Amino acid sequence: MKTAFVSALLALASVAALTPVGSPAEAVTRATAAPAMTASAATVAGLQPCKDLEAMPTARCGVLTLPLDRRNPAKGTTPVAFALIPHTDTSKPGLGTIVPNPGGPGDSAIDLAGALFADGFASLSDRRDLLLIDPRGVGRSGAITCPALAGPDRAFVGLERQRAMIGECGEQLGERVGDYGTAAFADDIDAVRARLGVDRLDLVGVSYGTYLMPVYAQRHPTRVRTISLAGAYAVNTNPIGTGDVAAFRRAVRLVCQRTEKCSGTTVLNDIAALAKRLRANPAQVDVTYAGTTHNVVLDEWRMTSTAAGVYASEADIDTALALASAAAAARRGNLEPFRELVRDDLTTTAEAFTKGSELYSDTLSWAATCHDYPRDFDYADSLSTRRADYDRVQSRLSAKDFAPFSPKAWVTRADYDTAACLNWPNDPTAKSPLPRGAKLPNVPVLVLSGDLDANTTSLAGRQAAAQFPRATFKEYKNVGHTPGTAPEGVVDILSFIVAGRA
Repeated sequence: MKTAFVSALLALASVAALTPVGSPAEAVTRATAAPAMTASAATVAGLQPCKDLEAMPTARCGVLTLPLDRRNPAKGTTPVAFALIPHTDTSKPGLGTIVPNPGGPGDSAIDLAGALFADGFASLSDRRDLLLIDPRGVGRSGAITCPALAGPDRAFVGLERQRAMIGECGEQLGERVGDYGTAAFADDIDAVRARLGVDRLDLVGVSYGTYLMPVYAQRHPTRVRTISLAGAYAVNTNPIGTGDVAAFRRAVRLVCQRTEKCSGTTVLNDIAALAKRLRANPAQVDVTYAGTTHNVVLDEWRMTSTAAGVYASEADIDTALALASAAAAARRGNLEPFRELVRDDLTTTAEAFTKGSELYSDTLSWAATCHDYPRDFDYADSLSTRRADYDRVQSRLSAKDFAPFSPKAWVTRADYDTAACLNWPNDPTAKSPLPRGAKLPNVPVLVLSGDLDANTTSLAGRQAAAQFPRATFKEYKNVGHTPGTAPEGVVDILSFIVAGRA
């Protein structure tokens, strides 16, 4: 599931700030440690000190040159970069290698999240290596950027233009259009593991990382020790639909109930009234970014995208209450508070798109999404047939299931549009990276969800846990996307890695 750049950054920053130091469980595990699962001293010495990673002074960097398409090596190669932070206590055997992914798809693990992950796992660093791998197509791993998606413009356009821009990007990728799927990412991780001579990995996935890590586990089952998934969803279950809108309604009610500053029912009714009003009579909102003023249509789609975004990131009670207040003001005829929410939302989104592909690649995000995720149309068909097939599926959606929004507004909201890839070029290789019915390994798995998360919901988290024979699911109160922002979630992940069981 897509994760906003800033949301991921905030979540990981919270991990860094909340890391516990040491634990009795760690001492027990050390005393009964299995053979080392870290890179050898000789391997580490053979790597180069990382450039421009002042926050990780001991990190050693390397780059593998790997096939763009393993089925067709003649097609060319791509660099895959990694940074290894070796464990500090060299007098004793290492206890493992932690491989985290911060989400996206399209987020860099090294330059975006590396220092934050290093701080977050600092209490385990004496006996465990931390291995950061930039997925192909972002950061130090041959970053890709389509002209169609360069810059902040996509943040300010409407639904149809957004789809057109994404389709244009696919065309611009040309013969590389199918080379950036999750299965390729997973195999790249294993290539790095093999290069370092590591036996098994402790995998940690955040948001989209919870999609990537099960794919790795299915493709390389003997190389997994544990899997921690924060803000999770199942690979072959579309999380956009009645489940996440139900989570939105639940989150609104929980915030009002816990703060005692609003009525959940009233807020939802106010949002429904605003949706109906904007569906019939769209308004306008001017958003100035980087010296340019964009006249944005404030229709039900834009309103839904903004409202949904309040519960798609780290829990922010002040913003949740601002949404309640803006909806109430709109009921009284004043749209300006909601316009301000839209301005803040679009400014944050535009900032993500201008950070540079060393941190986040919107191109990679859509290349992976359009290659892997389920869709209600076939790329082999014409655009008109695709659209007819998609519309036929949407016509079966029940309006009451999607209240306070219309079904169309909810399932097409910005960055979560189920037809975002409608204009994507025909890619015969596009398919789920996890074959239906495929078995996942019987390894310890911990799945964490927040009860205020309408992005990767608790329902989606339970479905993610159900993929595995042996998984523990936990839900956290007052936590949004993802539980990496919760002190108890951080402690649980660290303790889980140490113990090797939940």
